[in-house]
Amino acid sequence: MKHIYTFLAILTAAILTTACNDEWKDEQYQQYVSFKSPIPSGGEGVTNIYVRYKPDGKVTYQLPVIISGSTQNQQEVDVHIALSDTLETLNWERFSTRTDLYYQELESDKYDFSKTVHIPAGSDVGLLDINFSLNGLDMANKWVLPLTVADDESYKRHPRKNYATALLRVIPFNDYSGSYSTSTMEVYIRNANGSTDNKPMVTNNRTAYVVDNNTIFFYAGLMSEDLSRDERELYKIYIRFNEDKSLSMWADNEEKIGFKLYGTPAYSVTETMDATRPYLKHRYVSFTIEYDFKDVTSRNQEVLYKVKGTMLLERNLNTQIPDEDQQIKW
Repeated sequence: MKHIYTFLAILTAAILTTACNDEWKDEQYQQYVSFKSPIPSGGEGVTNIYVRYKPDGKVTYQLPVIISGSTQNQQEVDVHIALSDTLETLNWERFSTRTDLYYQELESDKYDFSKTVHIPAGSDVGLLDINFSLNGLDMANKWVLPLTVADDESYKRHPRKNYATALLRVIPFNDYSGSYSTSTMEVYIRNANGSTDNKPMVTNNRTAYVVDNNTIFFYAGLMSEDLSRDERELYKIYIRFNEDKSLSMWADNEEKIGFKLYGTPAYSVTETMDATRPYLKHRYVSFTIEYDFKDVTSRNQEVLYKVKGTMLLERNLNTQIPDEDQQIKW
């Protein structure tokens, strides 16, 4: 009798093992089509994409289109791509009546893309080529290209909107754009007699946006990026990085905001490899500037400010990754 029980136990285990093995040969979920465009935790519902600014303004970004599931895709799939109409909903949910803070849909003459992405049998990923023309793109606006996977009988569009839709915030970059550390840059209120108070104000970071291959702009002093677009435009300070390591600085509204630059600023660029991670390169851009400007929008009377200090940009680059936009640790 003992041998019979042992035999039955072995037979049952074999049947269960065979059943489990066969089960995993079948698709466990659904082979949905979606974008690979993750939205960062705590973000504003968009996916930042960084594209290298080229002198002619033209650059191509490849957006992955994926087929999910527990088994590999075994058929030829042509995925249809279209513009999405969800940006208006996102703006309302994020900013309500503050329309001046809304994301703007990227102008139609600034991009083109193929309306179909082919994913061959035996592959789960296809690449959508998006061709950008970024000359003259004013980064005072927050530009978004909204895309969606169009419905089609030949495949299953992912039922979750944030998977089947990609809201791509387009951020061009050059060698000098990005988030600068400004913890040593002090902003003083200038008194009527020209003196300054003894209690400077400081902000830890200031974002510099691309104008062209060698030029950036940022907002003066402590001017917030939460200002309305028209107000932000007033306080744009431009910096051009010259080949002789000097800086050219100016503002569009120099007279109105009382912009005045002191001295002839210069910049430095240094690169070092990480002491413990030999594949990681640190690139630093730094410069010290001093200028005056007036706040002409936020109070009943104009306030003159003096700004003085150092701005430092650090970029960490993984040299093992060939694609520049991917190797930079944003």
